[in-house]
Formats: sequence, C-alpha cells, structure tokens
Amino acid sequence: MGNDAFQDIRRQLRIALVAIGIILPIAVIGFMTIENLSFIDAIWLTVITLATIGYGDIYAQTEPGRIFTILLIFSGLGTFAYAAQAAVTFLVSPAIRVGRQRRAAMNKIARLRGHYILCGSGPLVDNTIDFLLDRVQRRRENQTQARAATMEINLQRYLGRTAFANPLRQPLLKLGMQLQKLLPKGNTLIDILVVITESTSYAIQLREAGFLVIEADPTNESALQNAGIRHAQAMMVMLESDTEALLVVLTARSQNNDIYITAATLDEELSQKMIRVGANTVIAPYEIAAQFLTNATLRPVVNDFYNDLLYEQRSGHFLVQIALGEDSPWIGRPLAQIGLRERFNACIIAVRQDDGSYRATPEEDYVLGENEVALVLCSGAYLPHVQQDARREEIWTQVALNWQRLPAPPYHPSTQRQYSLLDAETAIQQMSEHFLICGGGRLIRNVVDKLDPERAFVIITKDQTLTADLLRRGFRVLHGDPTREDVLRRAGIQRALALMVSIEDDADALVTVLNARTLSKRLLITASASSDAMGTKLQRAGADRVITPFRVAARYLLLATTRPAVSDFLHNVLYNYQTGFETNELYMQEDSPWIGKRLDDLHLRRVFRAGVLGIRLPNGHFLYAPPGTHIIRPNEVLITVNPIVNSDELRAIAHGSTTKRPRTLRREEILQTGLWA
Repeated sequence: MGNDAFQDIRRQLRIALVAIGIILPIAVIGFMTIENLSFIDAIWLTVITLATIGYGDIYAQTEPGRIFTILLIFSGLGTFAYAAQAAVTFLVSPAIRVGRQRRAAMNKIARLRGHYILCGSGPLVDNTIDFLLDRVQRRRENQTQARAATMEINLQRYLGRTAFANPLRQPLLKLGMQLQKLLPKGNTLIDILVVITESTSYAIQLREAGFLVIEADPTNESALQNAGIRHAQAMMVMLESDTEALLVVLTARSQNNDIYITAATLDEELSQKMIRVGANTVIAPYEIAAQFLTNATLRPVVNDFYNDLLYEQRSGHFLVQIALGEDSPWIGRPLAQIGLRERFNACIIAVRQDDGSYRATPEEDYVLGENEVALVLCSGAYLPHVQQDARREEIWTQVALNWQRLPAPPYHPSTQRQYSLLDAETAIQQMSEHFLICGGGRLIRNVVDKLDPERAFVIITKDQTLTADLLRRGFRVLHGDPTREDVLRRAGIQRALALMVSIEDDADALVTVLNARTLSKRLLITASASSDAMGTKLQRAGADRVITPFRVAARYLLLATTRPAVSDFLHNVLYNYQTGFETNELYMQEDSPWIGKRLDDLHLRRVFRAGVLGIRLPNGHFLYAPPGTHIIRPNEVLITVNPIVNSDELRAIAHGSTTKRPRTLRREEILQTGLWA
C-alpha cells in the first residue's frame, strides 16, 4: 500500500472519531432533555441503543424521544461502522505491517555486534541477495549433516564397535536427528547482515525475505549509525553511482577506523581513489568477469575447480580461512602430525604466511606458525570440528585489519611486431588449436588485457577502434561480423580449441554461438550473458559455459568481504603477472610420461616451484590437495600453481611435447566419448 492510501485511511479514522465525539454528547444531552433522564441513565440508554442490545429497563417513552432514538440509531450505527471499517483497514494494512517490521529490525540491529552492512541497490545487490539465500539453504543442510556427524562420533565413542552396539547405532542416530529438529536453528549470514537501500519497494521485498533493512540514503551518516557502523566488522558498498560509493566509503571509514570495507566500481580508474579514502578491497565487475571468462575459455578445468571450491559447492566441501591464534594447538606442529585428512577428511589448500605471501598445497612436513592463516577445505559436516580442533578464536577482525589490496596498475601486453589486417589474416590461416575471441565492449577489452599477443589468439570484432589498437599491440585480428559463417571459417573455427563470445547485442550473440556449434562439435564455447534468462538461451544454442558479469562480481565481492584470505589467495594464483604465478591444468593423456608415477616422484616443487592443488578424475570429480602418494592415471587432469615462466616447460614435459594438445577442451565430450579435455 502506498503512502497516499495510508494517509487516506488515517483521514478516515480522524473523521470517524470526530463524528463519534459529536454524536455521543448530543445523544446524552438529547435523552436528558427530551426524556428527562439522569446523566447516568442517559449514558446507559445511548450505549445500549448504539450497541443494539436494549434490555427493556430504560427506553424512550415519548414520541419525540422515539424519533430521536431512530435518528440516533441510523446516524450512530453508520458512524461506528465507518469507524470500524477504517480501523480494521488501518490495523491490517501493509503500511502498519511494514512499520512493525521496521521497529523490530531496528531493535535487532541495535543489539548486533560484529555484523555486516550492505549498501546499495541494483543488479550487484540483487545477485548478492540471491546468492545469500542459496547459501542459507545450504547452511541449513550442512548443519543437519554436522549434527549427524557429531552424533556418529559420540555414538562410536561411547558404544564402541562391538557386536552388541552395532544394532543400536542406527536407531539411536535416527532418534537423535528427530530430537535435533526441535532445537533452534543457528545463525546465518542473513541474521547478521544489515542492508541499507533507498528503494522502498526493494526494502519491503527484502524484509519479506527475512533481511534486516534500513530504508535510507547510505551516504547519510545517520543511516550508517542506525545500521550500527561502529560495531560492524565489515561493509559492502554496491551503489550504482561511483561518486556516491566513494562518499559512502569515506563516511564509513571516518566512523569506524577498523571496519573492513569492500566496494564495487564500474569505473576501474576510480579504484585508486576508493583505496585512498578507506576501502580495503575494490572490485570492478567487468574486470572480475573478464578474469573468470578468460579462465573458463583457456583453462576450463581450473575454472570448474575454483567454481566448485568457492561457489557452487556441489561436492559439499567448503574452503574456509582459519586464523591461528597464539593458543592454537596446530602451531609448531607439522601437517602430518595434525592429521586433518585422517581425522576429518579435510586438507589445507594453502597457508597465508606472516609476511602476506601464500604457500599453496604445503607439504606434510610443513610446520604451521603463529599469525598464519590456514585455508582449510573440509565438508560442511566436519567444519565445526575442524574449527574447534584449531581452537579458533573470534579474531576475524585481526585477520582483516589493515588488509588492503592495492589495484594493479594498467597493463596492456604487446609485442614488437605490428600486424596489418592482411598480414593478420595470412597468419590466421596457418594457425591450429588456437583460441577465438569474438565481440567488443568493456568486457572484451578487459579480457584482452589479460592475454599475451604472442599466444595463439585470434580476435574477431567489428569495432574499428579496437581492431586498430590490437593490431598495433601485435594481436592477430580478423575485422568482421562474427555472426557470419564465412567470417568464422576464415578465423579457422574448425581448427580452433575454444571460442569466447562476448557480444552486447543478445541476438547477435545467439547467432554466433549457434553458427559456431554447427561448424564444430568439439569446440569449447564460452559466452557472457546480460541476464540469467539470456544465459539459458546461450546454453541451449550450444555454449558450454556462460557467465553473467554482475553475478560473478557479486559472488566475488561477497567472498572478498567474508573470506578475505580466500579471495586474496585466488587473486594471487589464478593468473597474476604481479606475483608471477598462475593456476595451470596438465592433461594426463594415454602416453604422458607421468602416467604410473607418484606425485612425490615428480619433484614438482623442487624443480618447477609447483604445487598440486587438485586432480580432476576421469569421472569428472575432483580430488583436492592430493597426497604425495597418489599415483597418476590416464585421463586425469592435474591442477597446479606455479610460476608463469615455468608453465610452458611444465606443460611440455607433462604432455610429452610442446605442440601436443588435447583434441577437445569440452568436458561433455570427454565424459561422453572419451576424447581429451
């Protein structure tokens, strides 16, 4: 109900109350005058007349008195009915319900400590809210699994594994799970998140979903104070105006010097300013989306590995950061002695060391130190037990305090060679097992800035400015319309390994994907979508992987806020020319020289400074942080973190040749036909 309707109801109530205030005195005075009644008897007769419950003890006996009573019944009952209708409408109106929700929310917010604040509205916030709701559902499921695991451990501890105890274990477990349902549900991130938004309709929608909402301008100090800024541990700024976002960051930092702030900006050039006024991490949606789209195209197994690890969680595993306080029993002990894999089916993916550097997949003899942060992968069922075993204290703010990721300076890789359009097309005709990139706009420009022009890339674009710039930097560019089959053929699509499509016009993007899939069944096709609905259409047209930029950015921003060590690790090792490291995928084809060897026998860390994060098994499942005793088998894919300068040599040795590549990068083709991914 809008504000006008609410004011109309209030006006009706005021009119009804005034009318009642007039009718009641007139009735009492009228009965006293006409019927010669006492004051009490006049009040009594007025009440029983208007209530229509006359008892017969007092009634109008004169003719004028009866006429007066008739008039009183018609006017009084009408007035009271009008008032009752207005009162009921007022009490059950959505505006009243919203008011109650606001008061309840403000009371809860006033009691919060160490909570999160989210400012803004628009696609980034929408995607963040959707992801949070999905996480809550998974959290509930994991709580159930965790309780079951706890009961299983306790039953084994007290009953043992005797023949007498085994028949009792299952019935007792079922009984315990039924009793657990009666316990109150634990808090989730939604319970400690305050959303500040100016949109009234959006605020109502969020309240209905169970969020704590403050309907106000987030640039106002009072709005941040009402959200408990002084007691919050972290804040996310996702405004559609970069200027307003800058003001919110500045205001928030002035009110809480210790709060951890992540901010989104559509203009990458504002990142430095955001950092200077107080943001800890600044995320540019198109830059993050470009990184993930590039990864999905060039390193699809790595892309699936990280998505499963960080977001989708199909495996039921969670990557969490555990800061080691001074009293943690893990400090000073080698990983083999801690025995996470044996006791909790967990492993340490990486360790953030005291100097801020990361050690990926530390060896079993690695000794953990104080002030380090362990990135632990474990199932949701065992997560509370792992945290308790580490004797983790609530020191999140110590981990995040003064954690500030400086934006990377602009980087536009180029070579000494500059192509003409004719030279570029001649070079393309000689290429095979290359990567095609179609489109233009901000996303493609961010993608190209992460590519080495000396590698096997072909860019197809209609953008003349982009064409000229890329030719000057040494890229092989085919200037033309990627929706046309002849253009795709000239780009060597039937010889290519993968195609990336990022075209702003939805119809053109669909046509390009359809034509590409028709021309090549083994081609890996990735695409960007303007919406989830468009993403579904692109997949139906033949795209293997589709990303929505704002959905990717929203998830990453939430990750950077709630698990900064995890997001920082990803930033350092995915592909980072500043740190010099990247995450690689090595295909164990039938004749790979590594087949049949143990990981320890390869001495990857000593020779290549490489660590094995995981292995994709032939059935498509992942083995995380595999032990050194793992024996490499055909059709596995090793996922390694290594210096960029060692990648070519590492691939050449693993594949058996510098020019040998898989026949296809499509996961579906591998699982269905046995072709290599």
